[in-house]
Amino acid sequence: MKRSSTEWRRGVSPGIILAVLLVLLMVALSGCGEKQAATETAKPGATQGEKAQPASAKLADIECAQCHEMLPEVVTWMTSSHSKIACTKCHTNYDQKKAQMQAAHDAGNIPRPIRATEKIPGDTCKQCHSSNRAFSLPGDLIVPHELHDKARVGCTDCHFQVVHAAIAERNVIARPGFTNYADWTPQSVERVATIPARQPTMWVCLDCHKTAKPNTPCKACHSDPQNWSAPYHDRPDFLSIHGKEGRKNVDLCARCHANREGMKFAESGTGDKIIDFERATPLCYDCHMKRPAFHGSNFMSQHANAAKTKGLLNCFACHSIEPPKPGQNVTGTYCNNCHWFPVKKTEAPAQQQQKQQQ
Repeated sequence: MKRSSTEWRRGVSPGIILAVLLVLLMVALSGCGEKQAATETAKPGATQGEKAQPASAKLADIECAQCHEMLPEVVTWMTSSHSKIACTKCHTNYDQKKAQMQAAHDAGNIPRPIRATEKIPGDTCKQCHSSNRAFSLPGDLIVPHELHDKARVGCTDCHFQVVHAAIAERNVIARPGFTNYADWTPQSVERVATIPARQPTMWVCLDCHKTAKPNTPCKACHSDPQNWSAPYHDRPDFLSIHGKEGRKNVDLCARCHANREGMKFAESGTGDKIIDFERATPLCYDCHMKRPAFHGSNFMSQHANAAKTKGLLNCFACHSIEPPKPGQNVTGTYCNNCHWFPVKKTEAPAQQQQKQQQ
């Protein structure tokens, strides 16, 4: 027969009930103490960044973030694969340079953007990364890390952007939405600190190989036969024909010359896909914004014939008809500074010229 709640309470002495309550109170207090201790352990306090912070840490709890100039570096670190590694594990000269950095801060002499003056030594990386580890490389890449190590190529010679996404090299702080230090948050930085921005580009490899001149064909680094050749690149007239050849299949260009920001095509307004591609690709527009050798001192008197011979599309690779807007990646010299070319909203100039040539 089931006992009523009144009968159950009568069968238990007040002493037993009091003892149970005391035990529960002690357990609760112990849990609070452990939680508080864990919280104190997570805070760097006066340890000068010695303790790592998880990506969810608050900026107010990180010593390096106390100087607002360091916010870009701090938030890119917080959102990187190294977010649980303390800053001073890699930047080992922090204690020696702290006074110098404080003096520069007080005098307002902090550069924009901040650039590292010294590379992180390879031995620092090897404290965590073993040379025997299996590498997870993207795509069809083949990278013999052991050979690079024997050739004394430092880890950060290739992987300098893994933590801070090369924000200094890319001058991200000059972009809209990032000019103020207050704009740099773990949420906003995800737009510019993408995975491609944290990985070495092919140009990091090629720039080094051009200096060292190792005998390495494309297939030495790529397992996919489609990436074993670069059409027309070995021709002496490649610079003068590459735009025309690119128009045949611009996707071939995009396979190797993709923008590290992830965007392959921009809205150039010309209606030409190859120009849309080069306006979005730093390798292209960095070169196109420089004055070519054939643009000599007397080019102004010759440029009309050059435009007729080569076609206006080649002019639009570097110039725009109207005054260029920020981010268009063209030169400041534009056609309507001297001419009066009409620009129809319904039809881009490149489309007009293509119809005339048909």
